[in-house]
Amino acid sequence: MKRLKIVAAQCTGCESCVLSCGFEHDRAFSLHRSRIQIDRDEEHADFTPRVCIQCDERSCVAACPVDALSINETTGAIRVDEGLCIGCRACEAACQHGGIHFIEDVKAPLICDLCGGDPQCIQVCRLPQAIVFVDEGESESPS
Repeated sequence: MKRLKIVAAQCTGCESCVLSCGFEHDRAFSLHRSRIQIDRDEEHADFTPRVCIQCDERSCVAACPVDALSINETTGAIRVDEGLCIGCRACEAACQHGGIHFIEDVKAPLICDLCGGDPQCIQVCRLPQAIVFVDEGESESPS
């Protein structure tokens, strides 16, 4: 299976990935509703995308007290059942990679679902390749 890999040194901070994610999921260019966030240090021109990388640990799934999180068998992405989620934020606290975002108006975590296997953030990040879609065993260099 494939997963997202962050190459922070390549990020320009343009937020195209953030906007494409928001549009894909909500049909609105929203920085707030995106599953990707950018940590920004403007003074040092240091930008780091934060998104669920579909890690091996899956500590978020284990932390959910009501089993609202599961794994999509086809894509390997984390699924959120908003009907089961109680908004406790245990998944957000358990994520070691800072890839889960919780916003109050949704009352459920925003977790990357890999856009059904065709992540749209990858499409707009082709030049810098700060976010790449790689096979699990692929080397550390961007593809």
